[in-house]
This record gives sequence, C-alpha cells and structure tokens, in this order.
Amino acid sequence: MAPPKGNQYGVGHGRPPREGWSNAEVNKLGEDLIEWMQECDEKKVNIVHLSEWYSYIRFIRPKDWDALQKRECFLPYYERAMRWMGNRLLKNQKLSPTYGSRFLGIYFKDVRDHEKELIKEKLDADLKKIDHEYEKKNQIAQKFDPDVLDKFNAFLSQLDSLQSQQPVCSDPESSINIDK
Repeated sequence: MAPPKGNQYGVGHGRPPREGWSNAEVNKLGEDLIEWMQECDEKKVNIVHLSEWYSYIRFIRPKDWDALQKRECFLPYYERAMRWMGNRLLKNQKLSPTYGSRFLGIYFKDVRDHEKELIKEKLDADLKKIDHEYEKKNQIAQKFDPDVLDKFNAFLSQLDSLQSQQPVCSDPESSINIDK
C-alpha cells in the first residue's frame, strides 16, 4: 500500500539527512555526551560503546555520527569520551582477552598503532624468510645441470603416474584384518 500523499517519511523517502550542526549545537552535544558519561559513572551503569549514547539517547544516525566526530569543535569531547570509555572498560568490565584487545584498539589510538606496527614487523620478517627460502632453492637449482633436472622431474612424474595406476591391495584375502 502506498503511503498517503504528503508523507515525506513514507517508504522510499526515509529520514531526511541532517544538514549540519552549528558550532553551538555541536558544543552542546559534546557537553551532553560528557554529562551522560558522568551520570552513568555515578549510577554504575555498564556502557560498552559510545553508540549507546548517539543511537539510543540522542537518536543520531551513524552517518551523522561519523560527520560529527570530524567536526573540530566536537573533537575534544569525542577524544575525552573515548579515553574515558577505554579506562572504564579496563577498570570495571571483565572482558575476555579477545574482546579486551578489540576494545583497547577502539578506545586507545596509540595501542592500535602499536599493534599495527607489530603486525607489520611480523609480516616483514615472514616475507624476508620466504625470500630467503626462495633464494636458497634457486641457488640449489642452479648447481645442477638443466638436463639432469629435467630427467629427474620426468622420473618423479613417471613414479607418480605408476603409483596412481596400481591399486593399493588387489587381493582382499591378503589384507590385514584387525577383527580376527
């Protein structure tokens, strides 16, 4: 059934996008965020993510939240909130190590950057190891005459084909039976 005429929120229209906040509105939102976090601290409410504030309390869409985070006047409030959430999770919550490392990466940028560096160093070391093994194989292959290598590879392929053609056990009576 089609929505009634004039219904701008009918199917296909969705919620209108937020045009933008003034600096005063952004500062008010930042102060509201900090107040909400302090209230939750006083009431000992368990919060896991800032999405509880921007989606449940303030009804801000994720796209609008992403734009709000990039606003220069909201950035100090946002950074303070992120550090507060990280510290709170470390002190109050009992998270499994898997979830704990994820949340640390979300709330503490320096921890996330350090983890990226460690992963990059490990990948670089693995690549060097692979390169070294490849070079070693090339050096070994260069020591042999190419004709000898071709004959050896032909011999190996012939062995593979012979093994695949011959059945493992042609006589069922000669097989070993564990049940007897």
